[in-house]
Amino acid sequence: MSRYQEIASDIEKDIIEKKYTDRLPEQTELATKYQTSRVTIVHAMKLLQNKNLIKTIKGHGTFVISKSIPRVFLNSGVSENDGFTAHVQGGAKVQSNIIAFNTRKPSKEECKAFGIGPQDEVYDIIRQRILDNQPAKLEYTIMPIKLIPGITPEILHKSIYAYIKEVLGFEIGADDRVISADRADAYDIKYLDCKKDDPVLCVQQKAYLGDGRPFELSEARNRFDRGSLTFNHK
Repeated sequence: MSRYQEIASDIEKDIIEKKYTDRLPEQTELATKYQTSRVTIVHAMKLLQNKNLIKTIKGHGTFVISKSIPRVFLNSGVSENDGFTAHVQGGAKVQSNIIAFNTRKPSKEECKAFGIGPQDEVYDIIRQRILDNQPAKLEYTIMPIKLIPGITPEILHKSIYAYIKEVLGFEIGADDRVISADRADAYDIKYLDCKKDDPVLCVQQKAYLGDGRPFELSEARNRFDRGSLTFNHK
């Protein structure tokens, strides 16, 4: 692997782990950080642009193309997809791997979707689901902290929904889902072992508690060849 490929891979990791969420440092700063030339950094930036991870705006800098929940749910009024199952003889072992777990201030759209203020905070979670030791699903989840407090990495390794029902004592209500086909992006390639043009089943959803309060915006991206999906719509 060449030096610029190593640098691109390291920056990609930082983007996925939310160390860079808005704007990348200037190329001269990156060159100093990685002890290399600006030309090498330019080559690394081109690789990241080809993966649709960053965009450069002339005169303004280089920005991260955020992996966010689609707007179709941010302005509508209504889950962790516990309907993920696998038809495997003898049963399937499903595990969760936490890619990123952060808290942050909500966007304007998220404030509107959850009915929260700009000073409230949300969880920003990325989890990888492992099915029989093979990556099968990537989940992006946003939840308001004041409504769903106390989420920890231990809970994320199990089930947020079980925690909401059994510990917080909330009933899970209805949800709206949009199911579509998509091509693999850089995150799918890295965490689902997809090839560049592999199809991915994308499930975008907004979920409510039993009393009608929205508590989750999420997107699940599923490999086409591992496991299956079942849905129980309330």
